[in-house]
Amino acid sequence: MKRTSHFLSALIVLAFVVVACGPNDEKISAAVTEALKTNPELSPVSAAVKDGVVTLTGEVEADEQKSSAESVVAAVKGVKSVNNSVTVKPKGPSPEELKKQADDALTAKVNANFTTYKVEGVTATVSDSIVTLTGEIKRANLQNAMKAAMESGAKKVDNKLTIKK
Repeated sequence: MKRTSHFLSALIVLAFVVVACGPNDEKISAAVTEALKTNPELSPVSAAVKDGVVTLTGEVEADEQKSSAESVVAAVKGVKSVNNSVTVKPKGPSPEELKKQADDALTAKVNANFTTYKVEGVTATVSDSIVTLTGEIKRANLQNAMKAAMESGAKKVDNKLTIKK
């Protein structure tokens, strides 16, 4: 009986030593960082480690990159599990591109209206759906220029026209 008790005590101590000697969070974190660095497309991904659990964050271009980051990290020695909080950028134009497209469409509409109202010598520039009119115009054509700009759907029209005699 005494022998069994010593054997169990030794087994418990051995188990404790094995667990205690396992990779700590700092070592796991360094290994995870190195594993992510080996794949340049995963550079936007960051990792935090707590008790062997890795949490991934960042934003990547495609679902494949998100999955790849998780696979690469899960293979690192000492990682118990991976919480993949990486986001994938939505497909389609960026907000800046959408704004530019809207401004370009508004410019085209103003220019088409200039043709309809026979407005010449006026330039329309658009920023944030605000139309700025520049150039020289006869007083008799001013109303048509303003009408052409307003009917385009502009949020505001900034009149910087010079009236010529």
